[in-house]
This record gives sequence, C-alpha cells and structure tokens, in this order.
Amino acid sequence: MRRRRWLLWGMLFWLMASIWPNTADVVYADPKKGAITSVSEEKIEGWATAPGEGDGKGNSIRFFEVRIQLKGQNGTAVSYRTEAVEVEPDRNGEKKYTFSLDMRGKWPSAPGTTATYEIVVDAYRVLGNGQEKVYFSFPQPPYEYTRQTETSTAKLDFSLSFSQPEYAKPPDGDAQGRLDVTLIPQGGVPAPVRPPIDVVFVMDVSGSMTTMKLQSAKSALQAAVNYFKTNYHPNDRFALIPFSDDVKATSVVPFGSKSNVISQLDAILDEGNRLTANGGTNYSAALSLAQSYFNDPERKKYIIFLTDGMPTVLNTTSSITHKEIKKGFKDDGEKITASLPLIYGLYSDGKMTSISFTDKDGYDRLFYNNHIDYVNGWLFSNDNGYSFTYAWGEGKAYGDAVNVAKTLVMNNITLYSIGFGNNHEVDMDYLRALSTTAGGEVRQGTPQNLTELFQRFSQMPTDPTLTGTVRIPLASFGGNVTITENGQVWLDEDKQNAYISFSIPYEVGKPAPAPITIPVSVSFKQKGTYTFTAELTYRDVYGQLQPAVTKTATVIVKDAYVPLERMEFPRVLYMEVGERLEVMPQLRFIPDNATDQTLRSVESSAPEYVEVVRENGEWVLVANDVGYATVTATANAKTSDHQPIRASVTVIVREPEDHGDNDGRNRW
Repeated sequence: MRRRRWLLWGMLFWLMASIWPNTADVVYADPKKGAITSVSEEKIEGWATAPGEGDGKGNSIRFFEVRIQLKGQNGTAVSYRTEAVEVEPDRNGEKKYTFSLDMRGKWPSAPGTTATYEIVVDAYRVLGNGQEKVYFSFPQPPYEYTRQTETSTAKLDFSLSFSQPEYAKPPDGDAQGRLDVTLIPQGGVPAPVRPPIDVVFVMDVSGSMTTMKLQSAKSALQAAVNYFKTNYHPNDRFALIPFSDDVKATSVVPFGSKSNVISQLDAILDEGNRLTANGGTNYSAALSLAQSYFNDPERKKYIIFLTDGMPTVLNTTSSITHKEIKKGFKDDGEKITASLPLIYGLYSDGKMTSISFTDKDGYDRLFYNNHIDYVNGWLFSNDNGYSFTYAWGEGKAYGDAVNVAKTLVMNNITLYSIGFGNNHEVDMDYLRALSTTAGGEVRQGTPQNLTELFQRFSQMPTDPTLTGTVRIPLASFGGNVTITENGQVWLDEDKQNAYISFSIPYEVGKPAPAPITIPVSVSFKQKGTYTFTAELTYRDVYGQLQPAVTKTATVIVKDAYVPLERMEFPRVLYMEVGERLEVMPQLRFIPDNATDQTLRSVESSAPEYVEVVRENGEWVLVANDVGYATVTATANAKTSDHQPIRASVTVIVREPEDHGDNDGRNRW
C-alpha cells in the first residue's frame, strides 16, 4: 500500500514537471520550507526558510519570482519579481523570509467570467560571482486560485461623411471639400490592463544641451526609470538611444542587454548619467535605430523622444551630380552622377549648408552652399541642378525625419516628443507633425517641468489604449483627387493612400472617451460622383490586432454656381406689324457664364401693340399694330439680397417697309 502511494506521488510529480516550465537546477522544496499564505485580487503573500545547519547561517534568499499561468494553458505564464524580507529566524534557527506581491492590474487576461490560475514561487540566491540562481521552488503541486475576471469591452467604431453632399468646381480651379472621419470609442475598461510593452528613450545630447539642460534631462530620466521600476511587467523591454551628429553608439543600451527588467532600467540610468553634450542634431539616425529595435508585432511600442533643437544633420544614400576639374583649368570637367552615402549638414548661422561624402577615387569631399572645394589638386564643383541653399538642406533633413515617423506608425510605434527649449531653439510645429503622424503627442519642456513630462509620457504606455490607423485609398480616382497633409493626416510616398494615426486612452472604471472627428481636406480636379472607402485597423487595450472595419461615403462635384448679376436689352427694338421675335436672343446675361440664365416672366405695357406669348417653352414678342410698348423681362435668379433681376426695352412697331398701298399715314 505504501509503495503504491509513493508510486502515485511520483507519477503526479512527473505530470506537473512535464506541463510546468522548469528552470534548470531547481530543487523542489519540502512543504515546510515555503508556502503561499494568501492570494487575493490585490496581492499574493507567502514565506520561505533558507536551508541551513540550524545556526541561522544558512544561504540567504535574495528575492522571489512568482510565476503565474492559466491552468492547463501553456504559453500564458507571466513572472513577477518581488523582494525577500528577512524576519525572525524560524525553527532551528533557519533564516526566514516573507514576500508580498502587488497584483493589481497584473493578472494575465483570460476569456470568460472566471479564470483559474496556477501559482509557483521560485526562491533565488546570488552566488559569489554575482550569478542569480534558483534555490528552490514551492508549493508542490502549484497553488490554484480562481478569480472573477473583468474583461475589457473597449472597442472602436468610426464613421465617414462629407461636410456637404455636393461641392461646386469653379471654372478655373479645383473643387474644395472636407471629409470627416469620426472615431467612436465604445465600451470600457473595468479593471487595470497591463500587457507587456516596449519603450525606447531617444535623447538629444547635441552641443546645445547645456550643463543645466543635460542635468534636467538626467533627472527626468531618473523619474521615468523609477516609475517603470514600480509599474513594470516582467516581459517589458526598455532601451536608451542617445544621439547628436549621429547615434552615440558606445552609450546605447539596446533591448535585452540585461537579464531582467530592473537590471535593464538600472543600466539605462547608469548610462544616461554618464552622457555629455556635443555635436549637431540627427533626428533620422536616432529614430530609425529605435524603429529597428521593435521586432515583435504583437507588442505595444513607444518612443519617448527628447530634443532641444531642430534636425541639422542627415545621413542618407542619394544620387549626387558633380564635376571634377583640374585646378587652374576651365570648367569643362566630366560630369559625374553617382548614388553615394551623403552627410547633409546645416549650420547655426541659418545660411550655410554642406554635403560631405567619399568620391569614386576615395577622396573625402565637402562643399558649402555653392562654394567649390579643391582636394589633391582637383576642383570639386557643385553642378547638380540643386539650389543648394540652407532651406534646401533643411528640407532634406526635415523631410527625411517625417518619412521615418510614417514608418514608425506603420509598425504600430507611438511617438511621444518633448521639445526642450524655447521657440527659437525648437520647432514645436514640426515636432507636433512628427508626433501626431506617429499617433502620439508633443509637449514643450523647461527645466522646471521636464521631470513631470517624462513621468506623464512614461505613464501613458501603461494606460489602457486603443492604437491604430485609418487608411483612405486614392489610386482609384486616377489623379483627380488629392488630400492635403497636416499634423493628423499624412500620405505615403507614392501619394496613393492617406492615413490617420491615433492613440485613444481609456480611464479605468470610466465611460468610453468622447468621439474624435478628424477633418480631411480633399480637392477634386473634375466634376463627377466620387465614392470614398476608408479602412480602420487598430489594436485593443491588450495589444491584440482587431478585424478591419470599412466605411464608404459618396459626394457629387458639379460645376460652380455662378450668380447672375444683371440683364440688359438693346436700347430700342424695332418690329414690323405681324413680325414675331424671340426674347432670349435679345437679352445679355451678366456675367455671361451665369449658371441660371432663365426667365420667370416677360410682360408688355401695351399688348395691343406688342403682345407676349409662349411658344414651345420660349418667350416670343408679337407685333400686332403700329405703336410702341415697354417690354420687361424678369429673371428666375435673384440678387444676393433676394431682389428681382429685371431688364426693360422699348419696342417700336412699324408698318412693313414693302407695304404696297402706303398712304403716308405711317406714324413712325
């Protein structure tokens, strides 16, 4: 009987070991060595003793790691590190430790209204070489806890409509319209939601970061690190990218450089505190490197970007044309066009710009504005068709960073920017365009509020948020439709799709946020009927991609309505008895392209001489007898103040000139 009982326990141990993710060299403890004493929605508590010789000098437990997974669902496990607190020695003088883990917002999400979790605790010690090692684990079998789940119902719908059903196209221009995209958040988040996140701190350490500014930035980074240490998920990833002329490679802290979140955050802070300031400002290099780190499509991804200036340096590969001429010779050298790695530089005087590169013969080339450069006896001439002004170089640097921001949002990366300085130092409108393109926000920082801004932007990634884009395809319109870019609306490189990127935060326990309407400026080159289709894609508060939603809206573009200003008749009209005369050809409409050139009525003051009749829808004058009448035409259109538009003419009726028995009684 005893042998069967031991066999059953052995089988149970083998079964649990096969379904639970094991750690090498783990010794499963005697139940007397550790226990979970309390599990609730808010916390998990327990204790453990360190094995020893009974003299209180056993190995120390440095920390505990609590592993939690949905029962029977491998791959759902999460881990949380918590402090080991030494208390009075237990029986036989063994060292005793307790732990208390805050679980608010940390339970793995689960479908349905209830979920059962399996909980195991690893006790860790630290060896002499600093290596962390699992000492033992408990309990065995895992502790089971069933809780009521509060699943988020947060979701997103949207509407698509034009500001009016018809637009008028002027004769010499495009019709201007507005397409309204309204994001409609629904549902709510009843309990904290905290999926793992990726965050990269991108920090400007160019020469303009004075000692005071740099110290403020370091203090702000300290506050952000402290926040994430207190509010981290064990699967979070953090990185640091300092930059000036280029990325400060020796100071970069990439994802995964340390074995756990706390150590990674400490490494970021240590490296940040060693930073010094010098050089220019290369937005594109830093943001592009950050974008390359985000290699997990399922995670929510964030960049917290600090800069105290505008982009002044750009590394890119581009085609350049130049001449190389022997010094002292005429400007008839060979024109060379090649795709080369270039460095664009802008100078603080706001006038000079430069390009440097290595030519086909291996010489380093550098020229300023339209100046020429002699290297090794050869003259390097800028003859490439570029204006090569400061504004031209600035456009290159600015435009490249905007393209990087577009790449960020297409990879579900949200950009939060802080412009650290006054309006002469930082182009806040430009930073706003970068951030909103990538679905984020921008704030202007000062030494007094920088720490607060870092804390704010650090908190936002941990808030429940819906993030995504609305795409509006344009290719089907054959170039007859254009959309204007602004801070919220941007176009892909080929201008075949317009995008709106967004990030909508929810407050736990509060109703859904109010709808958000984004106006899209649309131009139409031709009249016609246009049907727009827009596609919404977004990730829910857990970071899961939701099915795409499409909506359509139709608008009609007509030629513009040109108001009628006035009408004119000739000074006098002559008719002969019996003659019939159409009114419309006698009238002049002003302007001559007025949309409405129709008449409401035509009246005669003396019908016995000049009668007005309708024939086949036309107004016709009939000369009945020798005499005269005043004929008045009234237009269907009215003036801008709703007054009638009229024109009058005197019509004189005479005897026919070829009348055979004219007795001289012709009064005219």
